[in-house]
Amino acid sequence: MAIYQSVILATIISAVTAFQAAKILRSSSKLAMSFDDVGALPPTGFFDPLGISNDKTPAQLKKFREAEIKHGRVAMVAALGILVGESFNPLFDGKISGPAIYQFQEADDILSTFWVGVLFLIGLIEGQTIITGWESPSEASGKAVADLKADYTPGDLGFDPLGLKPTDADALATIRTKEIQNGRLAMLGVAGMVAQELVNGKGILENFSS
Repeated sequence: MAIYQSVILATIISAVTAFQAAKILRSSSKLAMSFDDVGALPPTGFFDPLGISNDKTPAQLKKFREAEIKHGRVAMVAALGILVGESFNPLFDGKISGPAIYQFQEADDILSTFWVGVLFLIGLIEGQTIITGWESPSEASGKAVADLKADYTPGDLGFDPLGLKPTDADALATIRTKEIQNGRLAMLGVAGMVAQELVNGKGILENFSS
């Protein structure tokens, strides 16, 4: 139980750090400055201990940022879905239960076309991303792989139905940093949840209550 309490405490501290409106750390790295300072916070700044960004062009780094934001968003939704799905699941007459890692298979057993709907939804989102952010075939002519458009901001698909996007540049940078930091936390959190459920076959909430 002490281990679980430690995990909860670490998660809370990480979440508070991710949400706090800390000043974005301006890295002295020429490579970092040429790309984007968003997501770089003290004390680490532009954190790349493995040198993955070495010898990468700004266009390649922009793709990395696009992938990071997208995976972070998916992970945030997944983290919420795991906790909610294991405690409250009104779909399919409540027949789906147990660890979240097996609930997709359960849904597919009940409705054989379930995966088709999920794939269609993913296709819509990816299609919109391609149209909005990526170079067209003519623009990418001569390239092995297309790049993101020069005027495209990673993660900005123009979807803001509640009008939450700030107009001030500094406020926008702060919001983007919060999203990236929470996305990073969610990716680690979901990986931990999945690993735990694979280890003992119990749901996350069941692990905390046992």
